[in-house]
Amino acid sequence: MTESDPLVMENKASASLEAWRLVRSMLDNMTKMIQEDAETEIELLEGLRVLARATALCSELSIDVDYECPYFFSMNTRMRYIGGPNPDGEYHLGMIDGERRYRIRGLRGTACYLGFQVLAGRGLMPRRMAGYVSDRDLRLHADGSFGIVLAREEPAPEQLGSATWVPIPGDASAIVVRQYIADRAVEEPASYNIEALDSLGPPLPPTNEMVASQLTAMAWTIAKLTTLHRTIMPQLVGDPNRLVTTEAARLGSENTTPDNLYMIGTFRLLPDEALVIDAAPPKTRYWSLTLENIWHECFDVGRRRTSITHAAAVRRPDDRVRFVIAGCDPGVPNWLDTGGRHRGFMTFRWLDNPSPPEVETRVVPTANVAGLA
Repeated sequence: MTESDPLVMENKASASLEAWRLVRSMLDNMTKMIQEDAETEIELLEGLRVLARATALCSELSIDVDYECPYFFSMNTRMRYIGGPNPDGEYHLGMIDGERRYRIRGLRGTACYLGFQVLAGRGLMPRRMAGYVSDRDLRLHADGSFGIVLAREEPAPEQLGSATWVPIPGDASAIVVRQYIADRAVEEPASYNIEALDSLGPPLPPTNEMVASQLTAMAWTIAKLTTLHRTIMPQLVGDPNRLVTTEAARLGSENTTPDNLYMIGTFRLLPDEALVIDAAPPKTRYWSLTLENIWHECFDVGRRRTSITHAAAVRRPDDRVRFVIAGCDPGVPNWLDTGGRHRGFMTFRWLDNPSPPEVETRVVPTANVAGLA
């Protein structure tokens, strides 16, 4: 046998080939689950798209990794809003190695919220939040610039300068940057980049162990993103048309941050029905209400109003806000469009204020919404 013989090659890369078989098997299992859980053809088609989009995202965050020369990439695209994100925000991810040191430089901008979250955990270990810096913790220069140093040990003063030191554990694996934008017409998003502080050697070729680990992580992350409707408060699917307060920890510390709070629920409506939500929004710098399909995907972002922030919502004389979720325009403010979907998730998120808003919900004929008191 020669080095190029297929049997020899398979033995050499056995772990990676086995991991790739796991990816293929996971795609088959997720396809079967989508077929089982979809109630309509639209849900089936959207589920298959979510699976494809999750695969693309997981390839980026598992395979396209360079710990020595990291970079931020957007977890969302113009068409990809999977995992229940805030469509009125930006999410960037940078993959890091806790044994190394990194510096982030940026400009704060004027977005309502900016937060940097360090995640730790490798391989099949559950991810956990290992560090967090909100915009209120940053040391800003007069021009709005800032710096963050990620390192296990505190850098010397001459190395740190005016940057904020964020200690990280040895198994640190990523940093997630979130920003919320209430009104894109007037707010300027933050900008930032990341660089390694340690000297770079020549890039090494991939190893069997490395690629096997990456593919295995990819497979299980695909499963995580595709099964959210089964794993995050799944009881809400059978108890629709109301919102339930949930702490960030119940959604997973790796999925959110301590200053983000939530009410989540599901809607289930007939074609001529509307869900009316009367709420007293929290007095805070940011809040929003967002619709998602049953796969926790924000849909038709930029084409339909499926999310609304405090900056766009029209308030009633008593300072409360009435939201209306329906498949057709009821002729009132704050309508969120289901696009004909008969069910889905809804997420009310807000910052800083620990008290949940007062919320009342009711299902009424869409034709009657305009006449409600």
